[in-house]
Amino acid sequence: MSKSIPYSLLTFVAASSLLFAQDGKGWTAYKPGSGLSYDGGDAFGLKWSNFLQVHWTYMALDNGTADTSTFNVRRARTTFSGHAFSKDILFKLQLDGVDAGAAGDGALKEGHVTYNFSKSEDSAIGLRVGQGKTMYGLEGTQSSSGTWFVETSAASSAFAGAYSRGAWITGGLNMKDKPVRFAVGAMNTDTANGLGSGYTDRGEETANSDNELSYVLTANFDPLGDFFDGAQTVEGKQQGDWRTENNDLRGTVGVGLAFGNGKDTTSGNDVESTGININTEWAVSNWSILGEFFTRTDDHQNGNDEEQPTGWAASVGYLMPKSGDSTIQWGFGARVSMIETDNGDNGSVSYLTGGAGIGGVDGDVTEISAVINAFYHGHAAKTQFEYTLQDVGPTGGTDATNHILRIGFQLMF
Repeated sequence: MSKSIPYSLLTFVAASSLLFAQDGKGWTAYKPGSGLSYDGGDAFGLKWSNFLQVHWTYMALDNGTADTSTFNVRRARTTFSGHAFSKDILFKLQLDGVDAGAAGDGALKEGHVTYNFSKSEDSAIGLRVGQGKTMYGLEGTQSSSGTWFVETSAASSAFAGAYSRGAWITGGLNMKDKPVRFAVGAMNTDTANGLGSGYTDRGEETANSDNELSYVLTANFDPLGDFFDGAQTVEGKQQGDWRTENNDLRGTVGVGLAFGNGKDTTSGNDVESTGININTEWAVSNWSILGEFFTRTDDHQNGNDEEQPTGWAASVGYLMPKSGDSTIQWGFGARVSMIETDNGDNGSVSYLTGGAGIGGVDGDVTEISAVINAFYHGHAAKTQFEYTLQDVGPTGGTDATNHILRIGFQLMF
């Protein structure tokens, strides 16, 4: 019954919007891939957008494990965003028709309000409250509809990419020159999307388990000029160099700190976590690169165990120019990602249980991926062909070499 509430709300809002649009007042002409927008001036503004991702995955698995071939709807999301009462009060409501299946995850992906209490021509600082991305990790914070590969890297999926409920101070300073973007937040749950079921404070709709919250502090600096199209945060960035005029070198460098408080359900110990993320992304002349490094310490209180997993990823992409009258642009990419776990005798905190995107094996993982993208209308309509060679060294088990083929299709409307 509870899951029907967001869909009833979605149906009501959609129907009301369509009726309201009949007089054409304030509504922009529809642009493929950009949704529908209404401009009511300073008092109200609304953008309604949707995207659908469908994947086919074939996995040839080692060590006698049966191969699999399956289709799935990865994401089916509807987003309402805009401002109300003032252009300094921003809102975002995002619903996902796909149940992720993980504990604490449901139809609501994002639902938050931001009040920009300090704003100038090229800077803004605001307070955000509600449910949203934890703001930790560059690729995991960026748009899931704008990835160059079918999925984010194994390292990003394991150590970042989570949603949580809390409060954040978000800001963008000097966004037209050499911007600095930052976020400081206090949340219910951990920043790591790939935490296993043995950890309590995980899942986007999960309440905090005790009186200690989790915290995050991140910052990005664009040394050669604005890299995020004037945005207040890094969230909406789509990967690749899509510029058609000035495509000089542009990029960003960033760092993130995360402090988690949870509990290991196997041992019953409280777990205090400290995470560090270093990231960078650059684009020039249709080339793009992205790199991230993660390290983390999980200290099991009242026990003798301390885990220190690490992970990193590096990718490169190239977007070919359009050929003649064709609307298709081809894009190519290669990526290497590695996760090294450090499971101790008394701990069961796992970073590969589904979060790495492929398999549920607990152990060290190296992935080498290659992708061919057919962009029909940029990221708004694309087909992606991806091959991944995965080497797994599970804790206490036998090494495995797996082959994974993915085909993904996405439509934004």
